[in-house]
Amino acid sequence: MKTPIAADEVESTRTERFLAVALTAFLLVGTVWFYVKVEDWWPRYLDWDQCNNGETPCEIPGHEAIQIGVRLGFIAILCLVGFWALYRLRRGGSRFLPLGFALAATGVIMALVFALHYTFEYADFGPLILSLIGAAATVGVFVAVQRLLAKRIPAMRVRKGDCPYCGYPVRGKHCEGCGRETIAPCTTCGADRRVGSLYCVACGAE
Repeated sequence: MKTPIAADEVESTRTERFLAVALTAFLLVGTVWFYVKVEDWWPRYLDWDQCNNGETPCEIPGHEAIQIGVRLGFIAILCLVGFWALYRLRRGGSRFLPLGFALAATGVIMALVFALHYTFEYADFGPLILSLIGAAATVGVFVAVQRLLAKRIPAMRVRKGDCPYCGYPVRGKHCEGCGRETIAPCTTCGADRRVGSLYCVACGAE
């Protein structure tokens, strides 16, 4: 009898990743259309025949603030939904995780479009500011993710019976994948304890 394999234990395939890229492209078509159409829904000027006897256009008060607010709100919602979906799918080990990446990537790309649009329009050195802020934010998020993974990944690997360092299946006191020690004395009671485990099986110490 064939042993069933859970779907969440199979790595994402090239087909799934390709479909995620395709979904990102289609989502970008719609979001870019919305981004551009905002100018038609909240125009900058009234029709010429509605102002000064058709001689000069009249600028609508507050048009720019409305456009910025609508675009920013739309992109913020898109990013929040994308990263929320990514978090939920990642936490649940869902096979639809690549689609969550597609949604989050769409939000990030549109945020960059928004930033580039307005930094180029209002500041000659806007791209430099955007580059510095974006680089700093990316490094900050990367550091935060590494700290989170350093806490969660070893414990997840230990629960599966794998090496907390490299993820190789553990068969003894040393990992056959990286050679590191996988069982060490507990710092509280001295009993043998799996490296990376949350609590000691002998004394319960963290």
